[in-house]
Amino acid sequence: MLARNLLGRVAMHDDYLERVRERLAAGELLDAAFDQLLPTAARSKSMLHWTPLGVARLAATRLAEHGARSVLDAGSGPGKFCVVGASTHPRLAFVGVEQRFRLVAAARELAARLRLGNARFELGDALGRSWATFDGFYFFNPFAENSLGAHDVFDAARGAAQRFRTEAVRVAWRLREARRGSVLVTYHGLGGPIPSSYDLALEEESGSGCLRTWVKARDYEEDWVYLDYGTVSRVSWCASTLDSRLRQRRSAYAAAGDVSLKRSAADLQLGGGSDGAAALGLQGGLDDLAG
Repeated sequence: MLARNLLGRVAMHDDYLERVRERLAAGELLDAAFDQLLPTAARSKSMLHWTPLGVARLAATRLAEHGARSVLDAGSGPGKFCVVGASTHPRLAFVGVEQRFRLVAAARELAARLRLGNARFELGDALGRSWATFDGFYFFNPFAENSLGAHDVFDAARGAAQRFRTEAVRVAWRLREARRGSVLVTYHGLGGPIPSSYDLALEEESGSGCLRTWVKARDYEEDWVYLDYGTVSRVSWCASTLDSRLRQRRSAYAAAGDVSLKRSAADLQLGGGSDGAAALGLQGGLDDLAG
């Protein structure tokens, strides 16, 4: 009797996962239903930290439309974007790199349960490895958690101001090194500089923010970069100009007072010291990038 009950539960569980797979692939699954597959801690912060299903589907579609075949999600969390993308576009390979072991474990389990062979998850620093094998990149405002308030971070943020200054520049370097034709998709902005070798191909509202598709059109760089925040600006490498733009963006977000903008506003809270000091700290790396 006990064995039959256990087998019955397994069959019901498999049937449930099959329905999830079908609805996810068809774009009919709700975020609340998907999030039930995540660990409790990851589920509780899903609305703020993980890409909504509709946005993930659209982002993956834009990557596919512009010719990407191997997509990197740097800071992939519990794997929501990669899993949705892999389900939506089975011919694309998605690789999520995450520094938190428990989130990598959750992502691997999720991909295995949904039988997705084109979604892979690795533990480590995405910026510490080569991006040469990728021609697609996805970012959901990756620097925001460095500066979110204590109630909004997924876990403790360490060295927020320094991480913003160094990681933003490291991302710009990696994007600069990517081969021509590579595709970058950002949601709620990158929160840092995008090399001038990229062109903004498409901008559209999705979820609670803006989804932007960028294509690397050139192998050379100009003496300016894009700043991808609420709107896109072109700025020179001048620290005073960068500082001014950062202040303008932060003021605009603060005035909006919208909870849905928390993540995209947070990257402008540069941490200890003045905005000027933070901008100057970023400037040293930007000067190197412009060289």
